[in-house]
Amino acid sequence: MEQDKEYVFGAATITLEDNESGDIIRFDGKEYLQAEGGSLNLTPSYTEFTFIDFGETVVERRLSGWEGEITISAGQEDAKILDVALASTVEVEGGGVTDAPIGSKPKGYKVTIHPRSLPESEKSRDWVIYNASSTEGFEREFSGEQGNVPITLAMAPREGFDAAKEGNFFYRGGVDPNADDGNDGGDGGNDGGEETPNQ
Repeated sequence: MEQDKEYVFGAATITLEDNESGDIIRFDGKEYLQAEGGSLNLTPSYTEFTFIDFGETVVERRLSGWEGEITISAGQEDAKILDVALASTVEVEGGGVTDAPIGSKPKGYKVTIHPRSLPESEKSRDWVIYNASSTEGFEREFSGEQGNVPITLAMAPREGFDAAKEGNFFYRGGVDPNADDGNDGGDGGNDGGEETPNQ
């Protein structure tokens, strides 16, 4: 079905849902504020086929993977923001955080980006990234002017992925292509159930 075109304008509500605990952090202008607008970058990777007969000409390309990055500029700082921005940390009993043990797996989040120009019930222009983790460092400026906490999340395949099927990294719109699997990226494991029909 054809959708109405819309000007690209305005901030978005960015929701992070912990894929293990289900805890939610929402940059919605109420719970948490953004110092600057967030961004989403998705880049397909291709294997290139070349043949001596055509010199350096790429004869065909085949999809071999995806890279994705979500950036958020948090306007406030607390333990939850630090936990997202610097994923390889653990809580200290009694308050605070410290570095996680070497070999720890970074915490993954399901990221939903919803344009604020639309009501919450209208999800046709939402972007959902099944699994993204912070792989960058922590930077915090201390000065007599407004600061921010930059958060960079790198995309990875969802929990319960199936490389032989579509829908391993992201989707746009209000219909999750993996809904029939009973796995939206947060419960882990692959139940080997019935294949999801093409959307």
